[in-house]
Amino acid sequence: MISTFGAAALFLSGATTASAHMSTATGTAGTQPTTQVSSPATTTSHSTHTTATQTAYHHQATANTAAQSATVTGGNGVATALAIANSGTPYVYGGSTTAGFDCSGLVQYALGLSARTTYQQTQLGTHHYDVANAPAGAILFWGSETAPYHDAISLGNGTYVAAQNENDGIGVFSQTYWAPSYYIVL
Repeated sequence: MISTFGAAALFLSGATTASAHMSTATGTAGTQPTTQVSSPATTTSHSTHTTATQTAYHHQATANTAAQSATVTGGNGVATALAIANSGTPYVYGGSTTAGFDCSGLVQYALGLSARTTYQQTQLGTHHYDVANAPAGAILFWGSETAPYHDAISLGNGTYVAAQNENDGIGVFSQTYWAPSYYIVL
């Protein structure tokens, strides 16, 4: 199976994306799981047995790939967040594992924090208000300083990765449509 960082690297290469979905291949020795890797033109499947017909899963980037590539070079959890956003992982209220994330669970997991809730995370640094200039890896917050209700990870280009809600899921979103109130840099 492809690691989270490996999935981000594949996604950011522009040609291939890794799918979190698994298919099965049936050969003479039985059923073996296979990992699908898909691109716009081809599907590659890795298995030690004969593979059956497989479905390709294509993920569409919602932010500029060049801008995303630039942000990953600094590390800071952005690659992990992007891999999760493009893996099909669902939004789950209270979730903090790869089975599903809510907003602060995603931030905690991607950045490797011990602070679990949005309120705990807002206490981790100095608050900055020039949100349009938030660097890649900064934690963006919505709401007041004493009662934040949402957070996300900045991509440093006016976009962010968030576990938005049950309807919008986990993905890349623009500050143009929903501007954060402030951010912190760890």
